[in-house]
Amino acid sequence: MTLNELHDKLFDVLCVVDDICRAENITYFLDSGTLLGAARDHGFIPWDDDLDLKILAEDYPRFKAVMEKNLPPYMKLVEPAEFAPGFYDFVVRICDTRYMINPESEESRYYRNCQNYVGTDIFLFTKTPDSNAAKRWLILSSKILYGMGMGHRYRLDMSKYKKLQKLQVALLAALGKLVPAKTICGWWWKNVHRYSGQPSAFRFCSNYSLKSLQFFPEANYTDTASLPIRDRFFPVPAGYHQELSQQYGDYMTPVKDHSVYVQHLKN
Repeated sequence: MTLNELHDKLFDVLCVVDDICRAENITYFLDSGTLLGAARDHGFIPWDDDLDLKILAEDYPRFKAVMEKNLPPYMKLVEPAEFAPGFYDFVVRICDTRYMINPESEESRYYRNCQNYVGTDIFLFTKTPDSNAAKRWLILSSKILYGMGMGHRYRLDMSKYKKLQKLQVALLAALGKLVPAKTICGWWWKNVHRYSGQPSAFRFCSNYSLKSLQFFPEANYTDTASLPIRDRFFPVPAGYHQELSQQYGDYMTPVKDHSVYVQHLKN
């Protein structure tokens, strides 16, 4: 599959999800690189090879129910616990099972090919506590749970970690092996909803990359704007400029080093 072919299939997935959400009055937003591409390129980032959406955590149960009811038979919603006894991350996915990004392998079969199917990542934005100490614990607990989950990975690549990080990852992964992956996912789910129903000035995404854990103003998500991808407009947070600036700095200037983006498509 070429990158252009992948973009065509990702656009098809996005349109299916968007059609369902519009018909069922479900609020969702473009997120991360997909939001950045819509704002800067009015399409996909030319070298990007995945699709990112966000749901407010309290809206997720209805989003899940609506997707499971209305997705076409070749598409499915997959939650992190469904990878058990393996673990990849805490990201919910909607997969198009007709297409694989890369050739099937023993590793992709270990994850039931859910990492390998064309589809979209769904990030859950949860309310946060007001206290700075509680915010710090939210980040730390997210990292601890992720580290424990890595004990159930098909392969643990330690080469990307520095000395102290290697020790931390090794210890958490060893601890995680003593706990079933489904249990760890259950703990993460409770962590996501710990502050649901409480007034909060900020949102937090506990299934982002560990390097990207940060807090975003609740005001960003109280209203919806729209930005184009190709010839169609999709919902984005009304405060998308602030969000993108917080994540990427001068986001209208493309980075020269494309390797900073996670690469899924292996040429």
